[in-house]
Amino acid sequence: MEGIGEAGRVFQTEGYDLPDFPVSDGNSGVNLNIKNIGMPSGVTICASFNKELSEAIGCVIGGEEAKTLGMPLVLAPAFNIHRNPLNGRQPEYFSEDPYLSGVMAGFYAKGLEGAGVGGCYKHFIGNNCESSRKRNQSLISERAIREIYFRTFEYAMDVHMPASFMTAYNAVNGCPTAADEELLQGLLREENGFAGFVMTDWTTYDSVDVAAMVQAGNCWITPALMMIHIPVR
Repeated sequence: MEGIGEAGRVFQTEGYDLPDFPVSDGNSGVNLNIKNIGMPSGVTICASFNKELSEAIGCVIGGEEAKTLGMPLVLAPAFNIHRNPLNGRQPEYFSEDPYLSGVMAGFYAKGLEGAGVGGCYKHFIGNNCESSRKRNQSLISERAIREIYFRTFEYAMDVHMPASFMTAYNAVNGCPTAADEELLQGLLREENGFAGFVMTDWTTYDSVDVAAMVQAGNCWITPALMMIHIPVR
C-alpha cells in the first residue's frame, strides 16, 4: 500500500483545485499501516443488540481516530446478509436478519458521521460470497431482494442516510451491481431518496465496463480513476 495505507483517494485533476480525499477501510477501526484502536468485529457489535453501543463505536472510530488521522471517510459499515458461514467477510458483516443488521448498521453510521467523518453502506447488493467475487453472481427473486437483501439497506437508511454507498463486485440476476441503473438510480435514489455519492468497489473496472458504470450512476470509479457528478434521472 502507498502512503500510510489508505484504501485509495480521489484523483487530483489539474486545474480544478480538488481537495485531497483519502479513504480507509473499516468496520472495526481505521485500517492503515499504523496502530489503531481495534474495535470488535461487525458481527460482535451486532450480537449485542445495543443500538447505543453501535453508535458509540462509530463515534469513536470517526471522531477519535479517523478525523485525527486525516481520513474524511471510512468505508463502513459493511452489512451484507449472512447466508453461509463460509463467506470470508462474515465476521465483518452484521447479521442474518435484515432488520437487526440494518438498524445496527444505521446507528454505527450515525455515530461515525456525527463525529464529522463520512460513512459508506456496502456492499450493495447481494454480496454473499467472497470467493471469485468478481466473477460470481447472486440469483435472487425480487421478493427476496425486497424483503431481505435490499431491505436491510432500507432499514439502515431509515436510521441514518450515509454520505456514500459502495456497489458490490458480484452480479445480481445477470447484471453487475455497478452497471445496474435500475438498482442505483431506481431503487436507491428514486425510491429511497439517497442524495449522496455512489462508488464502485476497488478496481471493479477489471471486470465491468467503465462506460456502463458511469451510465448506471456511479460517481467515483475507485480507487482513483475519476470523480463525476451523476444527476438523478
